[in-house]
Amino acid sequence: MSTRAGTDEGAFWGDATDDVALERYRTLVNTIDDAIYQLDTDGRFVAVNDVIVEATGYAREDLLGEHVSLVLADDDVARVEREITTRIVANDDEIATFELAVRTADGDAIPFELRVNLLLEDGEFRGTIGVARDRSEKRRRQDTLASAIASYESITSVIDGADIGAIVLNEQCEIEWADESVEEYFGLDRASLIGRDTRTVVDEVLKHRVDDPDSFAATVLSSYDDERYVDGFECRITGDDDREGRWLSYQSKPIESGEFAGGRVEFYYDITDQKESKGALRESEAAFRSLVDAVEEYAIFRLDTDGHVVSWNEGARQIKGYERAEILSEHFSQFYTDADRAAGVPARNLERALENGSVEDEGWRVRADGTRFWANVTITSVRDDDGTHRGYLKVTRDMTDRWERERELESELQRILGRISDAFYAVDDEFRFTHVNDRAAELLERSEEELLGERLWDVFPDLNEIDEVWDAFHTALESQEPTSYELYYDTLDFRVEANLYPSETGISVYFRDVTERRERERELERTERRFEAIFEDPNILVGLLEPDGTVIDVNGTAMEYVDAELTDVIGEQFCETPWWGGESADVREDVREWTERAAAGEYVNFEADLSRPDGERYTLNGVFRPVTNDDGDVVSIVVSDRDITERKKRERELEESEQRYRTLAENFPNGVVTLFDHDLEYTLAAGQGFEKIPVDPADIEGNHYRDAWDAATSDALEPALRGALEGEQGAVELEYADREWVVYTVPITDTRGDVFAGVTMAHDITERKEYQRRLEETVDRLEESNKRLEQFAYAASHDLQEPLRMVSSYLQLIEGRYANALDSDGREFLEYAVDGAERMRDMIDGLLAYSRVETQGEPLEPVALETVFDDVLEDLQLRLEETDAALEVGELPRVEGDASQLRQVFQNLLSNALEYSGDEPPRVRVDAERRGEDWVVSVHDEGIGIDPDDQDRIFEVFERLHGREAHAGTGIGLALCQRIVERHGGEIRVDSVPGEGATFSVVLPAADAE
Repeated sequence: MSTRAGTDEGAFWGDATDDVALERYRTLVNTIDDAIYQLDTDGRFVAVNDVIVEATGYAREDLLGEHVSLVLADDDVARVEREITTRIVANDDEIATFELAVRTADGDAIPFELRVNLLLEDGEFRGTIGVARDRSEKRRRQDTLASAIASYESITSVIDGADIGAIVLNEQCEIEWADESVEEYFGLDRASLIGRDTRTVVDEVLKHRVDDPDSFAATVLSSYDDERYVDGFECRITGDDDREGRWLSYQSKPIESGEFAGGRVEFYYDITDQKESKGALRESEAAFRSLVDAVEEYAIFRLDTDGHVVSWNEGARQIKGYERAEILSEHFSQFYTDADRAAGVPARNLERALENGSVEDEGWRVRADGTRFWANVTITSVRDDDGTHRGYLKVTRDMTDRWERERELESELQRILGRISDAFYAVDDEFRFTHVNDRAAELLERSEEELLGERLWDVFPDLNEIDEVWDAFHTALESQEPTSYELYYDTLDFRVEANLYPSETGISVYFRDVTERRERERELERTERRFEAIFEDPNILVGLLEPDGTVIDVNGTAMEYVDAELTDVIGEQFCETPWWGGESADVREDVREWTERAAAGEYVNFEADLSRPDGERYTLNGVFRPVTNDDGDVVSIVVSDRDITERKKRERELEESEQRYRTLAENFPNGVVTLFDHDLEYTLAAGQGFEKIPVDPADIEGNHYRDAWDAATSDALEPALRGALEGEQGAVELEYADREWVVYTVPITDTRGDVFAGVTMAHDITERKEYQRRLEETVDRLEESNKRLEQFAYAASHDLQEPLRMVSSYLQLIEGRYANALDSDGREFLEYAVDGAERMRDMIDGLLAYSRVETQGEPLEPVALETVFDDVLEDLQLRLEETDAALEVGELPRVEGDASQLRQVFQNLLSNALEYSGDEPPRVRVDAERRGEDWVVSVHDEGIGIDPDDQDRIFEVFERLHGREAHAGTGIGLALCQRIVERHGGEIRVDSVPGEGATFSVVLPAADAE
């Protein structure tokens, strides 16, 4: 037989024979204080150790061969069998852990933690080995602690939970009290919490100290909004230099009575050890494989007859710190303290084990590094079948945590008793005052000095006449059982509630003025009368059940939700009602379980995915709340829930958004992205820019900005960071790591618009700044060059005018006087000269206009393009009529521009559209389209078009695509248009297909009025 790992069982015992090894295994099993058993494939007991026999109350022969359902509930048996089947199918060798109750022969139920290990032989399932640990001891300690402070309801609730962090809220959701553990866990001053609204504390303080702040805040705050119980929500508290990170389990529930009735109490259980032990369980599987796998928390090793170590397991190495090679053959006494060795404790323990078979001891032990731990030790004498003494088996368990928790529990009890605000006094067996606290003196209207030594009946003689008081005191003293009474005491004019706790020497009396509480109870009665209105809340599905799950009533909201009649569900089992949508057996079984748990007094929070009769899917979140009578018996169950479909959808969208955000941050090019909270501590740092600086993201996250950067950088960043938290966007340029950066800061707001964090985006602009400097130098040179070129072009075109006029004038004189004297060639030559002079004049005029675009233009101002086009069309009227053109002009906008220059642009474009229309009458369309802050004005024609290879060349000066015989022109028009448009901060482009026309698009800035 082997476990899944296939370990040789005899290997642990070296060269021992099978019989000897088997006997030693039996000794080991009966030495460990956990319950250990083996089941066959049908779930029947094959073997049990003494702990199983003692815990269940059954004789060993009564258990062997019986099915495990003898001691476990059917639901627990089914749960374990499902897990075993899943592990076998998945080939999963993890040890399965369960929390369940074991039924004893007397009918009692004992809480146990059960770990189950599979047994395989040649890959075939042969049964299981289980190790169970009694969890009732911790509960008994909690019950004991609770009874000690039973008179203080709010603090009792804390102790009922555990010795962990606790916060008490009043009815206004303000913090009334927080214990020292809260202060330690979250690293804050608890005095600063008192009186604050807890929603603000969660949002501004607590959530920023957990790994997943949004999930934490959503869970905690929703418990306030929904007035629901939260149990078992786990969160991880981040650590820093002053405190350790740890895992906490959060529980929150309403306070139903006492001083803070209507408020809530919150618990933060420290489950760090539990989390770490789960990891240790997986890591130590190789140590003992099957049975030893399940008890790896023990140091298990053997001693020879003189007490020298002869074997050493992994648990021993972990607990005691010695490697196997360095401890073998050493005497086990070195594990004891100097004082124990001096007192002969090691030798005495071996003698007692040899004499009695085994000895159990608890005390301090010493590790290899000299540190001490509190150990539970069992030493068992090992003998052969013939009785020969072969040495000892020693099992050690590190109980330091338990020892420390017990000390803490005792300390916490003392602290809680010290904080009790009830009135308290004690009397001896003759009813003389022996102790009076301040609150008692205040309510009794007597000082401690006036009361000590005096008889109760002498100080308050009228109490003799109150039978209820007299009987309570004498019954408590005679029966040694606690008693209590409640009545209105005329002498002191308040209603008193007293609890009497007797002892052999007298009676301790806790009492309080409950006048206000009684008034609150009357108010509660009035509140209960409002229940019917709340019951019909249109936003909540509410049901009232018998403890067995029979429906008493269901509100109208729920009935409308599932499209059913109330008469159809009254008297039915709740799990079978249409509330649970469709025929889903899984959900109905869960509902049955939730009902049973609530009937047992448990508040059961649930979430279920359901479907309406029309097939629409939705999600409900709610709670099964037990309603108890004065005796604590569950008399009914209230089920309330809400449709959280949209919230779940938002949560999924938020998770996706957060993942996208983190992905974007991590891939942020050439820069660094950080997220910071209201404490100016970074919660996220990422980006490719970290490759350029001597800092890792891990050095940033979790640190204050002044701890993350040097002083100069921090000083430069501070105004922008604080501005972002005040809702302002900002930017700052700075130098860091020999590079130049621009840092943009942006506030992050919630759905209400409140700023809860900020983000920075830092860009490396080193190269850009250098390029900008070079560009500015180039621009300066170009501007100077352009200025000289403009001056030259203006001078050249101006100076050419005079000789050109002379040439033109003399050519006209020759043509006028001698035209008849010239033959046909001469007249042709003269026409060429006159035409050339005219074209020369046109080119000079065009060049002069081109050079004056910047210097002679008017300031840019809002211009109505409709007016501009009216002027253009007026100038082109004759041309349009001559060519029989069809012109369509759409609605035109207002732009920022120079009206005169824009007139030149569009007159040139329309003239070209008419000129290059081909053989057919021109068809031209003008329209405009808004694109962001610009307008795009397009002139479309259906003419000859432009070859793609020529579409850039047409905007160059003096460039022509056609001969002058085909089309007149200077080659400057489109170049002039381009320069005018660029002066306006826009651009001009052409899209054309030869033979199908052309579209010239002009991009111009929109006027402010648009």
